[in-house]
Amino acid sequence: MDTHGYVMQTGVHKDKRITRVPVGYLKWMVNARHSEAGYAEAELARRGTVTPEIDISGHAIDRASQQALEHWQQYREGDEGLHAWLCRVAMEALKAGTRRGDKVDYIGMRFVFALDGVWPVLKTVIRSKRSH
Repeated sequence: MDTHGYVMQTGVHKDKRITRVPVGYLKWMVNARHSEAGYAEAELARRGTVTPEIDISGHAIDRASQQALEHWQQYREGDEGLHAWLCRVAMEALKAGTRRGDKVDYIGMRFVFALDGVWPVLKTVIRSKRSH
């Protein structure tokens, strides 16, 4: 699909060429299954941008920096940073944790996800009540 001449039909970038739309917004369009998601996906591919296996919200990073530093230090691999650790451990939680709807308990933490998109989004992380 050629996106060079495509002009956005809706949203905050209405009437803009899709080639001028920020990557973050294009990724959001794909994940949210926006009406123009096909164009967004094609534009991301044209730019060589890959979509994530999982997305980590800014709030989840903030909460992890307050609630999960001990867990990060205990379970990180090598010099793995907090964001990379959250990506890896959140995927592990989805595969092996105890799930209750959008909440997953894993390694003494509760991970809260938005699971209604193309890929999961980690919304927040807190210590499990059992870990206190």
